[in-house]
Amino acid sequence: MGPTALTFYRAAKRLQALQAPRLANVVAAVGDRFHHSHVDTQAALHPSVVLGYGGIGVIIAPGVEIGENSFISQNVSLESLPGVDGVPRVGSNVYIGVGAQVLGPVTIGDGATVGANALVLEDVAPGTTVAGIPARELRKRAPPTGT
Repeated sequence: MGPTALTFYRAAKRLQALQAPRLANVVAAVGDRFHHSHVDTQAALHPSVVLGYGGIGVIIAPGVEIGENSFISQNVSLESLPGVDGVPRVGSNVYIGVGAQVLGPVTIGDGATVGANALVLEDVAPGTTVAGIPARELRKRAPPTGT
């Protein structure tokens, strides 16, 4: 498939760590133009995060945190709200559907699912499925029981 938005993000992060900020900015800008996306190098993505279709159209703002094994579909925005401090935090094993917007200082709990084109402006509890504009709870899974 070739280089994805995450490929450029990870390369830019490595270059920043090697004290080459100008080259890191160039690599990040090429990735942004190539995928019509922006994955900011100040965001914290776990190495196991996957972006759908290589990250086409994905916007991930500075400071956003995404936990392990999460899947972010194409055309998803994880950004702050104008005039409101804070950015989204996405837990582990989260699925965010195509075109969803997660805005402001919200937390998406572990194992949650956000439906396609949802507008998330409030916290999503772990194991919950939300959808709609604005997003509302559709289903809540019971936490796994220990054996």
